[in-house]
Amino acid sequence: MTTAPKWAEDVSTGGDSVNSVRHFPGGWEEPVSIDRPTLTPFPTQLLGTSLAAVVNAVTEQVQVAPDIPAMISLAAISTAVGGRAQIRIRAGWSEASSLWTATVAGAGERKSAAEGPFSDALRHIERKLREEALPEIEEAEQTLKVAQARLEDAEKAAIKAKPDAFKLRMDEAKLARRQLAELGPVPAPPRLLFGDITPAAMPQKASQQGGRMAVIHSEGTLLKQMGGLYNSGASDTGFALDAYDGKAMPVDRIGRDSIEMESAHLAVGLLIQPVILEQLGRKKDDEMLHNGFVQRFLYSFPASRLGYQDPRGSVAIPGELIEDLEARLHNLVNTLWKSTLVRVITFTDQASEDMYVFQESLQERLRRGGDLHQMASWASKLPGKVARVAGLLALYEDVDTKQVTAEQFRAAAELAPYFIRHARLCLDLMGANREGQLTPARDVLEWLRRRKDDQIRLPFSVRDAQRGVDGNAWGPEGVTSETVQDAIRVLIDRGWAMPMPEEARAEGQRGRRPSPKFTPHPLIWDKSWRKEEEEVSDTHLRSA
Repeated sequence: MTTAPKWAEDVSTGGDSVNSVRHFPGGWEEPVSIDRPTLTPFPTQLLGTSLAAVVNAVTEQVQVAPDIPAMISLAAISTAVGGRAQIRIRAGWSEASSLWTATVAGAGERKSAAEGPFSDALRHIERKLREEALPEIEEAEQTLKVAQARLEDAEKAAIKAKPDAFKLRMDEAKLARRQLAELGPVPAPPRLLFGDITPAAMPQKASQQGGRMAVIHSEGTLLKQMGGLYNSGASDTGFALDAYDGKAMPVDRIGRDSIEMESAHLAVGLLIQPVILEQLGRKKDDEMLHNGFVQRFLYSFPASRLGYQDPRGSVAIPGELIEDLEARLHNLVNTLWKSTLVRVITFTDQASEDMYVFQESLQERLRRGGDLHQMASWASKLPGKVARVAGLLALYEDVDTKQVTAEQFRAAAELAPYFIRHARLCLDLMGANREGQLTPARDVLEWLRRRKDDQIRLPFSVRDAQRGVDGNAWGPEGVTSETVQDAIRVLIDRGWAMPMPEEARAEGQRGRRPSPKFTPHPLIWDKSWRKEEEEVSDTHLRSA
């Protein structure tokens, strides 16, 4: 009997699973779980020996989930390649080497510290590039100033010229103008990373770097900018979509002629808070949700380590690992990023055959009724994303490689179940459906679990719950009596709470009626009932 590939063993296709129905005193039945699924952590061993060692060391030092440094490391490799590699899976199908990753983590999760080793290594390389380029830039600036002065002198001479010398002076001025135009712009200082940049500025800045651009950031500023979350603006994703695929594009420059970038490449590694995804789902202008932008990301939503960190267990990253990371990224920059040519990285015949098997394994799941159908716009792009990961990891291990082997592809394909599970959760948050609705209810449920012993089983009111969850991030509306009431309705609908009957009022009694009270389910305090791992299968994201 043939064993199924590991990448096909990722999910069950059922919806919410409910234990066999048990009955409890007071008319209670088994509630439906609303606990956020605890997804398996990033399988770092699939990154290869060298990169896995760095990621695991960062995880141990910073005390974060391994997902955070793992996802940033992939974006860092894509940054160092700079789009100067093309992944050819088979005749007629090639992928660019740009990779976009988005990792969801809340405040206090030490995102900046986990990102630091990778972005710091790239900035060290960037400083070296700038030092090397400085003499060339200074010479170009000086040559430009001389050419501008010559043109100015020639034009003045033509203005003052007598009739018999006018034509000669005009010819000299035309020649000086042509020579100035042929010089082109002064080279911009090399830059690997960009931070808080607007979508309008991206084409301009990328054109100064030979079409190369990367954004690695521990905040979701880029998504806010592109999604128009600032000042309720419209989405602006045009450049990014083209740059993901390495397309050529014109750049119109103010006061100068337009130029054509032979290819544009954008690498992205973001660490974002969940509320940003929810805000994207609530925008009236939801272009980003259906134009393919959010579907191009690889997502991660690791379990929070906040409150479970071991400060005494933090171990400094060995210096030799940091040196190895920087050396490998530096080799990629010197060999590929600085090159004007694009290297083709070809799948071996067996790797291409394995890709066929991987694509075939997705077909039934993408059909109507399949577990990937509701997220088909994202899942249909998964083979291309996996191919990009395989190519980048192969280059990280050997900067001179020109092939992706079957073993290297299989390792990347075994990451697919991880990416599917985490994308399902993130895409649903952006759809503002199951996950978006359950976040407030989960917070109220968690508050009920944390109540003091003398109050733990007492009925509660909307005002009680509002005090208990005040300060939580619930999107633009925040924690209000209305949003708390909505959360309690979800708990009632899922069987976690029950409204108490209204107290009878004496005939003729006046005044405001007492606030409604709710009784919590007895299982709220039974920790053994919580699901250790659950797959989110009911998504309703508007697909492209």
